[in-house]
Amino acid sequence: MKQHVSRVRAAALTAAIALGAGAVAPSAMADTEVPEDDYQVLVVGKTLGFRHSHIVPTTNALIALGEEEGFDVDVWDPAQPALSLESTPFTSAEDLSKYSAIIFNSPVDGTNNMDPARPRLLDDSEVAAFQGYIRSGGGYVGLHAATDTLHTVPWYSQLTGGGARFRNHPQQQQATMRVENPAHPSTAGLPLEWSRFDEWYNYTANPRGDVHVLMTLDESTYNPGGGRMGEDHPIAWCKNFEGGRSWYSGAGHTDQSWQDPLWLGHVLSGIEWSAGLVSGGGDCVTFSEVEGILAGATGGDAGAKADIAALLASAESAADEGDHDGALASLLQARTRAAGAGVAGLEDKVADLIVWQRALSETGGPSDADGIPVDVSIVDKEGSLTLTVGDYGDGVELTPAGERPDRWRYTGDLPTLTVTDGRNADQAAGGGWAASGQSTDFVSDADVIGAENLGWVPRVLSPRDGVSAGPAQATAIDGGTGLSTPSLLASASNEGRRGTAELDARLVLDAPVGTAEGDYSARVTVSLFPVD
Repeated sequence: MKQHVSRVRAAALTAAIALGAGAVAPSAMADTEVPEDDYQVLVVGKTLGFRHSHIVPTTNALIALGEEEGFDVDVWDPAQPALSLESTPFTSAEDLSKYSAIIFNSPVDGTNNMDPARPRLLDDSEVAAFQGYIRSGGGYVGLHAATDTLHTVPWYSQLTGGGARFRNHPQQQQATMRVENPAHPSTAGLPLEWSRFDEWYNYTANPRGDVHVLMTLDESTYNPGGGRMGEDHPIAWCKNFEGGRSWYSGAGHTDQSWQDPLWLGHVLSGIEWSAGLVSGGGDCVTFSEVEGILAGATGGDAGAKADIAALLASAESAADEGDHDGALASLLQARTRAAGAGVAGLEDKVADLIVWQRALSETGGPSDADGIPVDVSIVDKEGSLTLTVGDYGDGVELTPAGERPDRWRYTGDLPTLTVTDGRNADQAAGGGWAASGQSTDFVSDADVIGAENLGWVPRVLSPRDGVSAGPAQATAIDGGTGLSTPSLLASASNEGRRGTAELDARLVLDAPVGTAEGDYSARVTVSLFPVD
């Protein structure tokens, strides 16, 4: 992560501070506490129309995943009486609230003829219960033919993905899915080009304008038949909807899918994201979602809101044309304006768009309005224990230290770091985590400022029991060792590790008076690791 520093009334000094090896996953983590106890999901496999053969293997696979990963599974599918609840669980939003996610397992009901008199998967009272559940923050997971049910309920069409419903499919065949957002938890572990044998759906509409597309189908790799969608054929997507979370993946028709570790990992992470247990890759925020927040805001700075609206429109246009670096340039300006716009939640949502567009950029794109790059990498198991680093914004100035004539001093904040621990008890093995940092020397063509001259005062921005900041590290001029050796930023005990913790540090860079004029750069490595 580059940070430009210029000396005032003296030589020029540029300190390039980059978060490098073993540092971060390029994602924005939601402020979500992971439950200490097992969570619970509902699998809906009831059908009133065509019944997919994968429903039973899917149900069994989800039950097995729950046993391995720490969640309980209820089933509503009268065709599996040994597993099914005796009656509908869609009795009220309160009754459904015990479920962290509700999974629609291809529950086809035959309503695609749009006959309002035809019985539906959910009647009016059941739909109302489901709506209340989603609007209270519930999670929805749609698998394969989840887009082929409740056709006569417009609200459900919006929940599943902007009105995109099952239209038809060609014969089962090999095809290539292309990961569009590799930073989302449900796609982070997948090959960018994923060739699979499956039943590939064509949809009644392209949902892109209303959803956050995760994967597309490459129609040049198979024969899509008469319902072909063309160059842009989304096949997996997600969105934030009416206070809840919706995730859909259109493959999974074959029974063999539910024995494929890659497919199971994709679905598991989709469940975890919908349940609010993991986060990343922009958290399925869309331009339309952010534009809706801005349009619905009744207060705030009118001028700032107008500027943000224009910047969002520019970013969306650039993104639609595939210019993700251009989209980032507009979004970074929009985020700066959003910070003072007085619209609750707007800045965070724009930040999510930035994470999303960065994942789509071939270069990583600019990290601030001046086009300074961000250097990131991943440590530990993706989606389990991650460290996210925010971007630097404005440049800083290195100025005389006033009462300390022996140095030039820069003070400023490390970007916000978010540690998210979604490991279950077995994965954590009774331990916690620790984050540490170390700097290289600041080097120019003319001179060197040793790493011992960069110190910090670590801080926990979201204090809670079991998470503590590391000790302050003084610079060499103040008699310390600075960041020349690994220094603890923060740590968490097993009791305090779950969920997220926001960290930063007050940085202090002392350049001795007499340091040669020049452009200096260094690399600060922040590492996150599990501890026993």
